[in-house]
Amino acid sequence: MKFSEVVEKAEKLVGKHEKGKRIKPRKLDKLQQLLNDKKSRYEAKLAGTDDPGKRQKLETRIRVVSAQLEKSRQLQATD
Repeated sequence: MKFSEVVEKAEKLVGKHEKGKRIKPRKLDKLQQLLNDKKSRYEAKLAGTDDPGKRQKLETRIRVVSAQLEKSRQLQATD
């Protein structure tokens, strides 16, 4: 799954929760798995590159994925 698709999926679940709708635990588990996979792939790519432009892009994506992961954990704790 692409970066934008994973982030979009996370934002949809957060939006649903903010509207007061209940989120199924299996959807949160699946989202967390996708985010963890994406984060580990980006960290592996970051370790293998010396290009400053790519490093900056990967670091930004890691921060975004980490933030989404934290949001999903907070959602899981509230449900």
